[in-house]
Amino acid sequence: MSTRTSTCRICELLFILLWLSVSGQAGYPPASNPNTQLVNQILGYVNESVAACNDYYKYACGKWSEKHENDSFSEITGLIDHKVNENLIVLMDELQQRTLEPGSVEDKVLTSYQTCRQASESTRSSRTYLELVPPNEQIPWPQLKLRPDHWSSIKFQWMETLARLRRYGLTNVIFKLEVLPDLKNSSKYAVSIDRPYFEHKDQRLRGTLLTMLTLRMVGINSKKAWALARKVKLFESAVRELVEMEYEEKSEFYEELSLQQLEVQTGGQWRKYLEIVLGRNVPADYVLQVENSACLTALVHLVNGWNREVVATYIMLRFVAYVHKETMESDEPIECIQDVRRNMELATNLLYEQRFIGSEKLRQHQADILELFQLLRQQFLKKLDANSLQLLASELEMLRAKMLNMTINVGNMPNTADRTSFVKRFYADLHLAEDRNYALNHLRLLEFRTRRWFEQLDGALNATNFFFISDSETGMSSTPYYLLRQNIIIVPYGILQEPIFHHDAHDVFKVSLLGFMLSHELMHGFVSGGFIFDFRGNYNKLGKRIIMESEYSSGISCLNRNETDYLDEREADIAGIRLAYDVYFDPGSKFNLTQPSFTNLSLKQLFFLNLAQFFCGNTAPNDFADHDADELRLKQMLINFSAFAEAHGCREDLDNMHPAQKCRLW
Repeated sequence: MSTRTSTCRICELLFILLWLSVSGQAGYPPASNPNTQLVNQILGYVNESVAACNDYYKYACGKWSEKHENDSFSEITGLIDHKVNENLIVLMDELQQRTLEPGSVEDKVLTSYQTCRQASESTRSSRTYLELVPPNEQIPWPQLKLRPDHWSSIKFQWMETLARLRRYGLTNVIFKLEVLPDLKNSSKYAVSIDRPYFEHKDQRLRGTLLTMLTLRMVGINSKKAWALARKVKLFESAVRELVEMEYEEKSEFYEELSLQQLEVQTGGQWRKYLEIVLGRNVPADYVLQVENSACLTALVHLVNGWNREVVATYIMLRFVAYVHKETMESDEPIECIQDVRRNMELATNLLYEQRFIGSEKLRQHQADILELFQLLRQQFLKKLDANSLQLLASELEMLRAKMLNMTINVGNMPNTADRTSFVKRFYADLHLAEDRNYALNHLRLLEFRTRRWFEQLDGALNATNFFFISDSETGMSSTPYYLLRQNIIIVPYGILQEPIFHHDAHDVFKVSLLGFMLSHELMHGFVSGGFIFDFRGNYNKLGKRIIMESEYSSGISCLNRNETDYLDEREADIAGIRLAYDVYFDPGSKFNLTQPSFTNLSLKQLFFLNLAQFFCGNTAPNDFADHDADELRLKQMLINFSAFAEAHGCREDLDNMHPAQKCRLW
């Protein structure tokens, strides 16, 4: 290299360093500065023709749909999931180019993915599932009989059939059986039995027409399908009427009953049921936690009085609906990788961590999340010390212990040095078929996950190596969530990426979005539905007393003026935004409060605008599950928070976003 060329190159480097230092963006070329990128993205969604004080959702999110009209996701969490899915598809392509050890975790994940991609349509049909899982070993489903005399109703025992299907995860049909942390000792698990629930659409059959069409898909002629559809709908109506009319008020607590006591009381074959589910002998004195036992007694008598073919058909239809809810509808890569995530979450978490995060970045992420969580914890403890709800000392002490003992798990992974070996052992007895039979492998995966969940009955909860065996929807989601009985917040790996999280972004971005998400989950331990459990996850009567305290009950009544079915979520939203805001802006804040040069917005305006991105989307109001619509959630949060009105100069009672009366809990 000549002296002239070398000197010029040095000059160029000096110029670049000088420019970066002057611009305040050292370490990033202009186009890749995370703060500039985040601000530009946020402002790209803003509809400036709408006044922020009139309708903040339409102001902050007005152009979201336009920007993402051709995308498959509908909101920011969907965007994050889409990024995770695209990464995992890259990983699947890489695995296909490698020679994998037979039976390894990578081999099983790839087999699951390839089965989804390559299986024939016939192996996905309802009929295939039903052929693989008959009601018992003696008879097929009535609709699959080869000749009229091939289905003997006397051989059909509905509890036996439900037990066989429970091994694949089906529950909440005629009754609900779960394995949950013991209500008195959350460090161990217990079998819980309750009446069925019908509140959500996936907890009941669809209309008669759609029920008839499902029967037609199984192979029944139209005339018989119509008649049978009407009968099974009548049966479900009878069950639902019994549950919701005669036993509308749920029992205050549960009873501890042995299998023998439950059988004598209800007339059901509970011991045989549980032995089929667990795959082993169960003693007659095995103790269960039973709710609504009188309702269960009435249900057993009701079902026993109905035509067995109708009962069998009803159970069959609920099973068909369940397995199709648990599957993706196509063999496209994005659908199939979601299928793998929902069925093999622990495995995909490990592979995602190894391929796309790495040990050094993971330690950095964990440190960042833990630091933010600790600051949120300290801020909430200050609120307890202030005691604006005028709680008793004993009540405050219970809440303080709960907050101090709350933990956080990044990635929903066990806290062990050798995660690879742990995950390999976890999946050691999962055996997938190589013949690309979708229903067969799907059933094996469902059975495996259910078995692992039921195995928690056999040992105490290991808090050190804890990870949550989640349901399908949670398994393929990157949204943080709080486990009430374990007092743990789970932060999936997927959320630790832009636009939610960037290690080098300004603090205002971190606290306003990820900080709010964490504070929302944290507050779930301190809302109406969370108070009744202490820091160990055990039932505590003090929690019920807190709910009845005058200051708290007044706050709840205020929050529910605009009535909601999701009051706990509203409480967590409204308390959560205040907690995140106070962590950032209160005196003594540990964060950077200097006005940044990359925006003309004040830090407080930027805080609210970035937070609003969590709620932007184009999802129809009726499509939200377990929450109010995002537009309503954002509005309720902001109209009840004076700091928002102050940041935007809203006029009290003159602007929609600044009513004089505001609701507050903490």
